[in-house]
Amino acid sequence: MSAEITLLLLVVTVITLGYGFIYPRFAGNSLKKLSIQDLFATAITLFIAGNLYYGSGVKFSWLLFEVNWFWFTFLSYLVIEIPVCIAYAKKHKMHFR
Repeated sequence: MSAEITLLLLVVTVITLGYGFIYPRFAGNSLKKLSIQDLFATAITLFIAGNLYYGSGVKFSWLLFEVNWFWFTFLSYLVIEIPVCIAYAKKHKMHFR
């Protein structure tokens, strides 16, 4: 399995667990609680990715650019999470104030 696929599976897994199981139970429609829990989930994802690829010299292809493990994971997390977060906010009638 390629390094990109490994990190994408990690990102999808964390986002699925967060928005599918954890956030509905512990954050509900509170933007503050969701933000704190999501920050924690993002940190865990970056920690795991770092343990796998820090210092390995592996280059990741992100769209048209070559990036390191941190930027690949972070940017992929953002791109995947934004539509999921919007759908979650609509479903739970969350207010962004």
